[in-house]
Amino acid sequence: MKTRVLKLSGLFVIAALMYSIAASAQSRSKEESAVQDAYKAYVQAWKIKDLAALEKLISPDYMAVNFEGKLSTREIELATAKSDSEWVAMDVDEIHARIWGDTAVASGFISAQGKKPEGSSFSARVRFLAMLVKQDGRWQLVATESSSFKKP
Repeated sequence: MKTRVLKLSGLFVIAALMYSIAASAQSRSKEESAVQDAYKAYVQAWKIKDLAALEKLISPDYMAVNFEGKLSTREIELATAKSDSEWVAMDVDEIHARIWGDTAVASGFISAQGKKPEGSSFSARVRFLAMLVKQDGRWQLVATESSSFKKP
């Protein structure tokens, strides 16, 4: 009888652990999706020059490394978004996220097609790395680095 109780207790502990692991993975997956959604919202806001959305998505203490390797701030990025080329399409083709508490890293690729002021078309493929922090219940970008990507 005692052995049977121990076996049942052991099975209960194993079942509880498995449930806990599954719940933790589901929670992480939900947060990873939230990080990915925040980054995708940033890209779409940039495409349509939605400065109000960008102000919500970019943390006040944001910094970036731009294509020229220069440091940039939130204010510079907002001004750049406002004066940037017209984007016909801008999509996040691939995105991965990793989370540590209220901090996350997202990386992936963006494909874009745009028009220069004189009307000529161009396309770009960009590899990005972004750091986001959960502040006031929402994910905001605190740092980004992007570089042009050409297929080998």
